Amino acid sequence: MQARESDGRDRALARRRFLGSAAVLGAGAAIGTTLSFPSMDAPLVAASRQDLVHDELIRQLTQSVRALRGGRPGEAARSTAATLRLLARHYHAGGVDGDVQKRLRAAIARNGRDAVLRWEADAATRAAEARRFGVADLALPREPFNLAERERTLDAMVARGVTPALLAAAAELTRLAPELDHAGVTPIARRQCSGVQGMAYSLEFVAQAAAYLKPILGTGFDGAYFGLKVSLWYSGC
Repeated sequence: MQARESDGRDRALARRRFLGSAAVLGAGAAIGTTLSFPSMDAPLVAASRQDLVHDELIRQLTQSVRALRGGRPGEAARSTAATLRLLARHYHAGGVDGDVQKRLRAAIARNGRDAVLRWEADAATRAAEARRFGVADLALPREPFNLAERERTLDAMVARGVTPALLAAAAELTRLAPELDHAGVTPIARRQCSGVQGMAYSLEFVAQAAAYLKPILGTGFDGAYFGLKVSLWYSGC
């Protein structure tokens, strides 16, 4: 019962956030966006074009991740999850998964699988994104290099694309939200959380690969990663 109620609240929140985006972008943009979601052949706009829906979702994601350090981290986690679900839908409708799969296979063919597995984020870009999402001053531990986890993640990206990673992060943030409701903004005692730490390893690599293959995607996946990382930090993982 509680799980169904939580899912209902999450869907309602996602709808409110989408309607909020519609109000900001105007009725014409909202109608165009609503119609674009079912269309699998509508390409995600290139960086040279203006994608108002994407810009608004990134703005909301930035605010929600920053709010994780505020007085209502549980609500911020739910808000971040709702935005990630909308972002995943926008990317999926824009054909991002197929595009990333194509680029990823080409990179493997060109450079070799081992080289792709060892991709690392540009330090300056990562620092800038950490500042954007308000986590630059937190002592968030870097993910250790985990070849087995990267191999599993690479196989998943080749098979299904990258939007499933956003949905998985949203699901985990939703699961963590009740803990964050009671945790406040002070990290609780460290505990073993091997399962969700594996998700952090995976999501970091997805973020690196997405940004490398299609730079316009970088901020959305970095937001998902930092949102999950801060939530794990405060929940004791």
